[in-house]
Amino acid sequence: MRRRALFAGGTAALALGLLVTPTTAAAEPAPDPTADAATQAVGARSRLVVADAAAGSVHVYAIPSHRRLVTLTGRTFADHAGLLPLRDGRVLFVDEANRELVALQVSGTPRVVGTAPLPEGEVTHLAADDSGHHAVVAAAGEHDHEEAGAQEEEEGHGTLTVVDLRTYRPSTVEIHTGHPGVVISGDTVVHRNDADNRFETFPITAIIAGAGGHLEPTSTSPIGAHGHGEGHTGGLVLGATDAGLDVARVESGRLSPVRTIAWPATGRAYYVRVSADGRRLATYSSDESSADWPTWRHEAFLVNPVTGRSTTAPLGNGFLFRHGLSDRFAGYALQQPDRDQVSFVNVRPGSAGYGTVASTVTLPKLPGGPVPGTSPWGTQLRRIALEPTGALAYVTGGGTGKISVISPDLGRVVDTITTPTSLDGGGAVTVVTPGRDSVDKVGR
Repeated sequence: MRRRALFAGGTAALALGLLVTPTTAAAEPAPDPTADAATQAVGARSRLVVADAAAGSVHVYAIPSHRRLVTLTGRTFADHAGLLPLRDGRVLFVDEANRELVALQVSGTPRVVGTAPLPEGEVTHLAADDSGHHAVVAAAGEHDHEEAGAQEEEEGHGTLTVVDLRTYRPSTVEIHTGHPGVVISGDTVVHRNDADNRFETFPITAIIAGAGGHLEPTSTSPIGAHGHGEGHTGGLVLGATDAGLDVARVESGRLSPVRTIAWPATGRAYYVRVSADGRRLATYSSDESSADWPTWRHEAFLVNPVTGRSTTAPLGNGFLFRHGLSDRFAGYALQQPDRDQVSFVNVRPGSAGYGTVASTVTLPKLPGGPVPGTSPWGTQLRRIALEPTGALAYVTGGGTGKISVISPDLGRVVDTITTPTSLDGGGAVTVVTPGRDSVDKVGR
């Protein structure tokens, strides 16, 4: 059920005409006296970026005041590829309606500082290199994933588009692929080819030189079937497959297998996030063997990418979508029949309580959220992002236009943001802090 829904293309919203709407320059609100000291200490340069694909809008808020700074309209955010914060204060995303990669600078007055045209196809994943000099957008040929009996991506093809983030010049090659995933390791694009069940390398220089043609990989490494979810750290590429968490090493642009880390008893994962320092990978595993989502069971799954050692923490039953990660916590928003529960798991290696749930916060059930006895996909969902230090977490309420601001340390809601659009379906959120990284350079 999850696999079919994950690979289904999103519904495009109408473009609204590429407008940037600054908000009025109101004075910064006074600090919330009930918020903790850590909340008030969050760097004033951090920005919350909120994408509402259904409304064709992207909003930017100051942190910690939560004053709306700007709204961009006419931007149909590609949810599957996600938002990708860069260290220099830009955030990258794909605009599906206008078929382009967008670079939004959040420092000062937020503004679009560059765009790059993209080829036709179903955009799947987005990644950048650690230097912020290049990004790659992966796309598959158009497929009807919901067609009964369809063999997904069999004999498929797709594209890799490398974008120079200094000039925004794109270079596109066609490749053999299924539903392509990508990371960048140094000067090499590593592509997850789930048509052939392998990782593949494509040097950035070869993509640029071969633009407009078909390109073959320079090296490969076998992986399990149905790959979905990639991360990268220190030359290691980690991918979630049916076999487990497959790990390969990239040295001098060539791949070699390292190990496969077994999933826990609850089952496999589909989303992975690697911390900026590379010391932990955070994901969650799910037992979705029962017919109805309220009984689906989930566990946080933390992994040391270098040693392969792992630990789990129970998160409960219900429907769980994407998660968030910071220096101290991984955040999980679990939707249940009568309420929603946000759990924060300690991800700091060597600290007391590592790998355990540090706090939980209960939120009201979303109107239009998942209903027992029916599929949770296509309902109102919650999405979560954490400020890099872990002082604040932001949880959207799909269809309500509201974002709950949570202090994981206090274990409670400390503020609420009301957006000018409804965040239909849950929207997407990320935090950009110029001068520092929060997670690996893969769009989420």
